[in-house]
Order: sequence, then structure tokens, then C-alpha cells
Amino acid sequence: MTKEKAKKEEIEWDKYWTKKKAVSQKVYRLIASFYRKAIIKRALNSFIEEEFKAGSKLLHAGSGAGQVDEDLVKKFDITALDISGEALKLYKIHNGKRAKTMHASIFDIPAGSSTFDGIYNLGVMEHFTKEEELKILKELRRVLKPGGKVVIFWPPQYGPTVIFLNAAHFILNDIFGKNIRLHPEEISLIKSKKEVSALLKAAGFKIIKFYFGPEDLFTHCIIVAKKN
Repeated sequence: MTKEKAKKEEIEWDKYWTKKKAVSQKVYRLIASFYRKAIIKRALNSFIEEEFKAGSKLLHAGSGAGQVDEDLVKKFDITALDISGEALKLYKIHNGKRAKTMHASIFDIPAGSSTFDGIYNLGVMEHFTKEEELKILKELRRVLKPGGKVVIFWPPQYGPTVIFLNAAHFILNDIFGKNIRLHPEEISLIKSKKEVSALLKAAGFKIIKFYFGPEDLFTHCIIVAKKN
């Protein structure tokens, strides 16, 4: 990713994490916050606690506001990385000093090779092109210890939240003539396990779990992959 594109990404995500004036955006933020805390956090807790020992050094690569980390920071040594300074301000509000924060790009993580026992993110990969995803995964692999694992929550093409957002944008913009995006564009939603497996293999990972089911109400494909 070029410096110009990285700066554009930072500005876009800063806008997303700051307060919105439109009623539709406020409603969406309330719904999204409830969903993260009531549904996604529970699923994340389950997968992270199953894959890693208590006290493991973990990187949340693309942490956002960190509501989903409120339980995990009590059990693991977590570093929260995000390109948005506004997101990290919220992360500190939600989690205090129980986790370290890192204001940086997921393409260029300011950590040495083989630093972390594990890495996870939620709703991150779908915002990038396939070429960018490969670069991200290779960078995650670099900072991951040998045998370490990544846990990725990645929405499928026909998941319920994707359908909801598409419908909401259609109603707001095509019917009512607004120009509103509730969420940054998702350009790389999962189409198949085979596709993701090939991408991870090219980056030096092997899938050990691929889950799509009721634990997070079918919102994401949850992938666990190990560094080769």
C-alpha cells in the first residue's frame, strides 16, 4: 500500500469512528455496538480461548474500538493495532491500560519478526484487494512466532450482515436519494473455503479450522490458520 493510499485509509476510518450526525448512521452505530458486544464478542472469546493459552502474547491487527476485547484483555497479553487514531482513543476508553495500543498500518507492523504467539482480526480483510490481502497475511506471518496461529473473522458474500447493509444502502441511497455509507466498502467477501485456503497457502499458512455457523449467527466465516 502506498503512503497516499494509507493516509486515505486512515482518514476514512477516522471518519467512521467519530460521531456521525445523520440519524441513520447513529442508529447503525448503536446496532453495530450491540451486535459486537452481545454476539461477536462471545464467539471471539470462544475461539481465542480454545486456540491460545492464558497469558499468550496476541496482536489484534485492526482492533477498531475494542469492545470485543473487553474480556480477552483480562486473560491475554494483547497489543491492539489500528490505522485509525480515533479508533484507538475509543479502545483505551473501553479497555483502559489492560492492553497496549499501536497506531500503525497492518501492512507495516512496527514489531520484530516472531514477536506474537497469535494474531486475530474481525471484519478487516474484506476491505482490501486480493493483492493487498496477500501482503497483509505475509506481514502477519512475519511477526508471528513459528507455529503461531491467526484467527480471522471474515464475512461471506451472502452473510446476514452483508445482506442487511446492502439493503440499507439501497433504501437510503437509491430510494431516498441520500449519499450515505454506513460502513467502508467491503470489496473482498468470502466466496469459498477453497479460495481462502489458496490465499493463506500462498502467504505461508495452513488452515486448521474453517467455521460458518450459529456461534456468531452466521455473520462470519471464522478461520484458524497455522504458520508453516
